Amino acid sequence: MSTHDRIEQLEDALRRIATWAEAYPLEVFPEPDMVKAHLVLKAHGMTLDAITANAMRHVITQVGHIAREGLNG
Repeated sequence: MSTHDRIEQLEDALRRIATWAEAYPLEVFPEPDMVKAHLVLKAHGMTLDAITANAMRHVITQVGHIAREGLNG
């Protein structure tokens, strides 16, 4: 693989990560009332921490996948 092709490959991975970073704009998904969300979840035996951890795990797993694809070719 040429240096140019390698740079293209890495740039593509970065573009895909940048797309993920822009996927949920505030205009479409405004910031929630976290106190209210905590109370609603707690009333039903769930925690905001568990929901947040699940969402973050999903995001970082996908970003990691994109990064590995870029690094491994």
